Amino acid sequence: MEITYRKLKPSESVDFRRVRLECLRKSPDQFGTLYEDEAVKTKLYFEELIEKNIPDVFFYGAFAADQLVGIAGFVRGDRTKTRHRGEIVSMYVDPDFRGARIGENLLRALLGAVFELEGVEQVHLTAVAENGAAVGLYERIGFESFGVQKNYFKSGDRYWDQNFMQLMKENYAEKC
Repeated sequence: MEITYRKLKPSESVDFRRVRLECLRKSPDQFGTLYEDEAVKTKLYFEELIEKNIPDVFFYGAFAADQLVGIAGFVRGDRTKTRHRGEIVSMYVDPDFRGARIGENLLRALLGAVFELEGVEQVHLTAVAENGAAVGLYERIGFESFGVQKNYFKSGDRYWDQNFMQLMKENYAEKC
C-alpha cells in the first residue's frame, strides 16, 4: 500500500481529532495528555490551530489512500529570541501501520518542511523515556538526548520519566 506524506489542510482538522484521540486511547502511556481530558473538549488545541492555517504551527499526516494513519506536528517559538527553534509534537502512527518506516518517513517529511522555514535552526521534542521505539527512531534521524527528567508525568501512583532531545539543522542535513 502506498503511503503519502503532506501538510494537513484546515478541512482535515476533524481527521486530526480522530487520530489524536485514538492515539491517546490506544497508547496512554506514551503521551502526557489523557484521553478522558481531551475527548470532552469541543475543539482540541491543535485542531483549532490547524483550522487557522498558521504558518509556524502545522501538522503533517501519513495517508494510506485517503485515510489519515499518522500525525506529527511542529510549533515554532513565538518570541523574538525563540524563533530560531521549535518543537515536534504529537507524533503518532496507527499500530496497524507500524513496522513499515511510516513514522520515520513522516518525521522526515515534517522536518524537511520545518527546516525550509526561514531562520529555523533547531528542533526539540520529548518522549517518554521508557518508549524505546520512539527514542530509537529519533536517534536514527539525528536527535540527541540532552536530559531525562524523572517523574515528569504522574497519574495516580504511577510516574513516567521524560527524555528531552534536540536536532540541529546542520546535523540533520548531514544525515540526509
